[in-house]
Amino acid sequence: MYKKIILILCLSFIFCINVNAQENPSIEYQAHLQDKGWHNIVENGQMAGTTGESRRLETIKINIKNLNANVEYQSHVQNIGWMDWVKNGEESGTTGKALRLEAIKIKLTGEDSNKYDIYYRTHVQNIGWMSWVKNGEESGTTGKSFRIEAIEIKLVEKENIKTDKNIQDNKNIQDNKNISVKYKSYINGDFSSYVSDGETLGLPDSNRPIEKLNINLQNNTNYKGNIEYSAYINPSGWTEYVNSNTDLGEIGKNIEAIKIRLTDELEKNYDIYYRVHVQNFGWLDYTKNDGISGTIDYFKLIDAIEIKIGDKDSMNVGNNAYKESNNYIEYSSNVQNIGWQNYIKDGISGTTGESLRLEAIKIKVNSNLDSVVKYQTYVEGIGWQNYVKSDEISGTNGLSKKIEAISINLEGTLSNYYDIYYRTHISDIGWLDWAKNGEKSGSIGSETRIEAIEIKLVKKGLNPPGDTSKIFVTGSWNNNEYITYFGNKVTGFKFIDGIKYYFNNEGTMIGKNVKKVVDVSSWQGKIDWDTVKNNTDVDGAILRVGWGMSYNDEAGTDSTFDYNIKAVQRLNIPYGIYIYAYAKCESAAEKEAKFVVDMMKKYNIPSDTFVWYDAEISSISLSTYNTVIPKFINYMYNNGYRNVGVYGSLNNFISSSGNLNSTTIRSYPLWVAQYYKKIQYPGEYIGWQFTSDGYVDGINTRVDISMFY
Repeated sequence: MYKKIILILCLSFIFCINVNAQENPSIEYQAHLQDKGWHNIVENGQMAGTTGESRRLETIKINIKNLNANVEYQSHVQNIGWMDWVKNGEESGTTGKALRLEAIKIKLTGEDSNKYDIYYRTHVQNIGWMSWVKNGEESGTTGKSFRIEAIEIKLVEKENIKTDKNIQDNKNIQDNKNISVKYKSYINGDFSSYVSDGETLGLPDSNRPIEKLNINLQNNTNYKGNIEYSAYINPSGWTEYVNSNTDLGEIGKNIEAIKIRLTDELEKNYDIYYRVHVQNFGWLDYTKNDGISGTIDYFKLIDAIEIKIGDKDSMNVGNNAYKESNNYIEYSSNVQNIGWQNYIKDGISGTTGESLRLEAIKIKVNSNLDSVVKYQTYVEGIGWQNYVKSDEISGTNGLSKKIEAISINLEGTLSNYYDIYYRTHISDIGWLDWAKNGEKSGSIGSETRIEAIEIKLVKKGLNPPGDTSKIFVTGSWNNNEYITYFGNKVTGFKFIDGIKYYFNNEGTMIGKNVKKVVDVSSWQGKIDWDTVKNNTDVDGAILRVGWGMSYNDEAGTDSTFDYNIKAVQRLNIPYGIYIYAYAKCESAAEKEAKFVVDMMKKYNIPSDTFVWYDAEISSISLSTYNTVIPKFINYMYNNGYRNVGVYGSLNNFISSSGNLNSTTIRSYPLWVAQYYKKIQYPGEYIGWQFTSDGYVDGINTRVDISMFY
């Protein structure tokens, strides 16, 4: 009797253990990843694979636990196509061949397969997470060369499908029979057929734009309302909203973004979901209910779109539904007495009504598109500077020079879609009209200064920001005179449209493409060469190296030569040298030449530097100069210095009694002194010293000024 009771208790205990040990059915799976190999085993909706790393799935194994059923699956593999069905933990795909999985089908078979559905979805290159499918349906893509990057798989009891919200995100939309949308577009020269409820309209990566969009609401509910939609089309921007079954857009113009919304009671009870496929960006995330989908001012076309209607909050949306490129110009001006102002955009930089000049400017472009802004300024005493770009300084800093004109242009992708407009406020006139794309704005040769500037980006096809007729003022030529915009004659050295001229005091043009040159010696004392370089229109200097000898005495060195030559070399000021000559015999001339050569070697003066023989001693006869000048020049030639010339006064070169009036002397390069309104030398010369009474910033005494060609 006791044995029978013990046997019954043991059987009951074993039965209880078996009942308690029985586990719920589950699905487990493992993926082989590019560069990582076999990943961890996951189960029941967990992700196998990666997102955001651009890694392909290459192989998969799937197994089912605690269910009297088989799991069977087949995969579509790069360069192979659909492989044979495998089951219960067998490998589907390849390893060691670097081939991607592109699509997959999964199903249940066996005795208990009718009790469960197997759901699965894949994360696909350029698309993201696709909708859930089930029981042998295809997930992924074929024919597009897109890799599967991740997968999620679930077992769901058939009667419990409504409790799984993630799967219902898409399923609710498909199962809703009372309200839906269908949509079509003008693509590749004709209207497409309607697609509906989440189907893809268009062909991703085809670069065939959706140009006209028609969305047709199918409302079989008792709720009142309609569907409205708007498109972003460059250059005009957002269109007005249109209602159901209305063509939106224009043939020949790309739709770049859309907004869709429901109205009235429909808005309160349903959500409208949509996403677009954008040129170069791929599929963007879903958005809903009047959210922006697409791109703004990237000028990229939409070539595919999907639209769905679902119950409220029945589907997840992402944060990458649209991209916007903020395209604008920023600029900063360096203003007299103020310095650099803050960067601004779409406003005025500089001042008006204060008579302050712009001295320099920096311009930069803000854009997600490939873009470069290039600009050049026309500066007082300098002329057109070279182009600079993207936040570099154009003009001068700390030199007190006014900007008179400016030219601005765009390069890169941005220039295909935008014009750059700019206008300047100039002294004595005020605001000029709007110039664009490299045109000149401001003035040249009229003694005006730019005081303020305004710059704008305007989409091509749109109207300019204002009048464009008077963008630049300038003077005009009247024979050999240049008359400013205000009717005044130009005098002195002047840059006109990039060329430096010299006009005498009467306004007559004497030289074109000329250089303003000072010649200096100890008589000028200590010169502020930095000021000469930065604050004046001086183009070069001729420095006295010293003086010569009559016969056997020694040459003397100018007391300021060491300081002067080191300064001009440091500042890269073009220079020449001269010797005040006294030689009255050939040996003295040769000593003068040797002294010059020794000094040039001592100070590393280049051999092509011009050397001038200053021949202005009235007591030296023509016959003596005819001997000593060739002796000096030949010595220089023989030592490798070929640029040697003669300085003297006009009368000494041309008068019958002139001590430099010989064919031999006049055959050398000449630098002629004549303090008159124009030079009267009849032959060839390269320099004209027209005054000994000039004044230049940085030189505290009167100074000789010459015009060189």
